[in-house]
Amino acid sequence: MKKMPRIRVLGGAVRCLAAACGLVLAGCVVDQAREVKLYRDVLDTNAPKPEPLKPGETLTLGRALALANADNEQLASQGETYLQALIEKNRAFAAFLPTVSFQPNFTAEQAPRGNAPDTAPGAPPESAATAAATAGGYVQDGRVLRRFEAPVVGNMNFSFQSVPLYKKAQIEVAEQRQLLLDAQATILLNVAQTYYQVVISTRQVAVLEHALALQQARLENLEGRYKVRLSLALEVSQARADEAEARVALDRAANDIRNGRRTLALLIGAPDVDGPLVDDTLAMGDPPPLAPYVARALSHRQDLLAAQDAVKAARYDVKAAIAEYYPSASLNVAGYLYEQNFANASKWNGILSANLPLFTGGAIRADVRDAWSRLRQAGLFESYLRREIENGVKTAYDNLTTSAVLIAELRHEVQAAQDAYDQAVQMEKTGLAIPLDVLTSQDQLLNARLQYASESYTRTILDLDLIRAAGDLDPRTPESLHWESGASAFAAAP
Repeated sequence: MKKMPRIRVLGGAVRCLAAACGLVLAGCVVDQAREVKLYRDVLDTNAPKPEPLKPGETLTLGRALALANADNEQLASQGETYLQALIEKNRAFAAFLPTVSFQPNFTAEQAPRGNAPDTAPGAPPESAATAAATAGGYVQDGRVLRRFEAPVVGNMNFSFQSVPLYKKAQIEVAEQRQLLLDAQATILLNVAQTYYQVVISTRQVAVLEHALALQQARLENLEGRYKVRLSLALEVSQARADEAEARVALDRAANDIRNGRRTLALLIGAPDVDGPLVDDTLAMGDPPPLAPYVARALSHRQDLLAAQDAVKAARYDVKAAIAEYYPSASLNVAGYLYEQNFANASKWNGILSANLPLFTGGAIRADVRDAWSRLRQAGLFESYLRREIENGVKTAYDNLTTSAVLIAELRHEVQAAQDAYDQAVQMEKTGLAIPLDVLTSQDQLLNARLQYASESYTRTILDLDLIRAAGDLDPRTPESLHWESGASAFAAAP
């Protein structure tokens, strides 16, 4: 019966410990989907996640961009960096809050033997075990001294560094958000470039197949003429070389398609892209003025905004480094939920301590110098990036205007080749031309149309490149632009 209070005390302590462990384990559980959603909200802008690409599905550029935005691992990795910046901001804010921990401890030791020294003349003798138990707050249980304590310890630090470090963390969240959007625009542009490269190579294969058929027809014609002594062996050899060259060009174009489709599948997170690509192209209008694009880029380009945020964060780093010279303080408080012997111990205690650096061997000065250097470095990077972006916008604009001129000239070339083909067909009907002449004219027409189509798609890529240079490229860009079918840009091959 004498041991019942001890059992109740130990049972209560165990329940307290179990409750504390439950709180710790609850804090360890993190909602992974909710964490990922923090950066998916930035990338998706409330757009639903697209369905996975099906085998043989027709792929449009808009769908390719949406798939890349949803399933590209590099983009998701940059999103995790943004998430880490959010977590670092929470960690910086924690410097303003106290930390509280439950620190139960149980001590058991062997009781000393013999009697304790006399404390006063004539005092009755006291055993050493009893004296040790009384002095240390122990409970004697035979030859064992034991003590159980259940304190709750709180700590709080006060430093002038905490404010600039928290503001720096806030700025870095904005910086990483802009870098995430910049990475998104870069990947989407890569998808568009790869997409149209596959489209161009596909059309090139169709033309090269016709060119190979033409070279084979020429070779057969020359071999027949050679047999009746109407052509030279040199002409036959040259025809064979031309036929082999056309075959090599066709094989290369076919390989470009395979490589391009694999690259596109990698970018959009699909196992394979084996369906047809819809060859949409932008309407061929006059290029817009340059000035609005430059102004837009300098005020909206994500990597430039991130560089500006990096300068702001570096300024707070300087303030935090200077704050190392200032005094700091810490407060520690402990309260005992349970202690077996309060006779010689308080139920709570508190310690307030301060720290003022007097001599640090130059460490603080080195931190300040390093912070100033990083601030200057961030300013130099931001200045160069600004000039680089302005130069990139102008270059993209020049490429776009040049492409518009080339398209106009190629349109005339297509018309001239069409006229030559029509004349060859009429001359064949009247006996003034042979079928080989018609095939030659048809080959020239197909090549002219291929160049026109290729430049049309290149114009689309350059238009998207200019939009990206201004910082406006996102998964919904194709929806906001005026598109027309690429097949309407030039007539179907005869």
